[in-house]
Amino acid sequence: MKIDNKIITKLNKCSNKYAIITGGTGRIGGIFINLLLNSGCKVISLSRRKNEFNTFKKDLSPKLQKKLSWYSFDITKNESINKLVSFINKKNIKVDLLINNAAPSARGEDFKYNENFLLNEFMGVLGGSILLTEKLLPIIRKNKFSKIINVGSVWGIKAQRRKVYLEMDIGPSIMTSAGKSGILNFTKFLAAREAKFGITVNSLIPGWFPRPGPVQREDYISNICSNIPLGRIGKIDDLISPISFLLSDGSKYYTGQSLIVDGGSTIW
Repeated sequence: MKIDNKIITKLNKCSNKYAIITGGTGRIGGIFINLLLNSGCKVISLSRRKNEFNTFKKDLSPKLQKKLSWYSFDITKNESINKLVSFINKKNIKVDLLINNAAPSARGEDFKYNENFLLNEFMGVLGGSILLTEKLLPIIRKNKFSKIINVGSVWGIKAQRRKVYLEMDIGPSIMTSAGKSGILNFTKFLAAREAKFGITVNSLIPGWFPRPGPVQREDYISNICSNIPLGRIGKIDDLISPISFLLSDGSKYYTGQSLIVDGGSTIW
C-alpha cells in the first residue's frame, strides 16, 4: 500500500527506535508501518501469512524495505507469543513502540460458539494483546518515552445495529464487542500503571472503513452512510493524521485516551 508523502504529517525522526506491530500489513496496520518507516524507525511486522507481507513490502522503496522485517506470529497462541518474546530478548532488540493491531474475530450477531471458538476469539481480540504487552513491558520500560497504541473499534463503545448489514449478518460478534470494550479499559489501566516509566498508552478507534468486496453492495454502503453524520464511509487517508499524532512527540502529554475517527457515527 502506497501513501502519498505530501499528506503524511511530519513525525519526529526516530532512526534509533524499534517498533513492533501485530497485523501490520492490513489496511490500518499498513498506515502505521508506512509512517514509522518514513520517520526512520525500524519495524518488525508480526503476522501469520508471509505472502501478504511480501506483497506489502514490494510496494515500498528499497530504502524503506531495509528497515522492515517480518516474524511469524499467531496472537491466538500463547506459545507463539512466548517464542516472539524469546526472539526479541535473544536479539537484544529494544522496543520503543508497540502497536496492538491484530484482532482475528468472528462475524455475525448469530455466530454459534463452542468453548474452543470462544477462547480462540477471546485471545484474538483481547487476551493475546494483553499477554504480548505484559511480556514485552520489561523491555519497553527500559526506554524513555515509549508508546503503546491499541487499535480498538466503535463496537467497543456502542452496540451494533443489525439492520445496517441487511440480510448479510456480517456485523461484529458478541466476543468482538466485548473484547474491543476490554481493549479500551486495558488502555486506561496500562496508562495509569505505566506512567511512572514514562510510557504513554492510547487507543485508536476507527469507525466505518469497510473493505472493498468483489461486488460493491451500494445498498449496504448507503445504509452505513445513513448512520454517519458526515454522510460517507472513511477513507484510509482519514487515518493518517490521527495515527501520525499518536506516533509523534506531539502526543507526549496524551495518555489513557481513545482517539475516535468515525465521521461522527458514535455521537448517535
